[in-house]
Amino acid sequence: MKPTPQQHSFRFNHLGIGDIQLGKRPEQLYGMLPFDHFMGRHTFDVFPATSLYHVFDGDLKCTIESRDTGLELRHLFASTNEEGFINRIFLYPREVNKHLVSRLSQLYGEPEICKSTVAGKLVGTQSLWVTEGETEVSLFSPVYETSINTVISFRFFYDVPALKDYLIAVSI
Repeated sequence: MKPTPQQHSFRFNHLGIGDIQLGKRPEQLYGMLPFDHFMGRHTFDVFPATSLYHVFDGDLKCTIESRDTGLELRHLFASTNEEGFINRIFLYPREVNKHLVSRLSQLYGEPEICKSTVAGKLVGTQSLWVTEGETEVSLFSPVYETSINTVISFRFFYDVPALKDYLIAVSI
């Protein structure tokens, strides 16, 4: 039985989107399945191990406020720490527009903005918000191929291993 569209619409909050939140166990959340069962798993390289990742199975739309038309997601990944709790959430929007930073700022306040460079060449912009709940929400917007590599992520602000050790890369 296919879920109703309402079940696939989640609202942004300080810990993630809808019930998919930092600190929860992914196997207890509707629609989450282990990364190894994800048909598109070969498109992504995940670190430190695939066994620590789950993916949302199905179409997904996120809203920032109730009047919002929503942001359709291509992918949602959640990584877990060694205890099995979500320590990082990665959202990959289907389409990106220049208003995404201002839309997220409506909920999280003014971001800190940094330029990302590799070998002296600008590759993108990182917008960072630290919420009242001590989580960090980040939006990476690449200079090129924005619809493929734009990612919104959530992590607890003081969880440095989630920031440094838990990464996703698109396989070429």
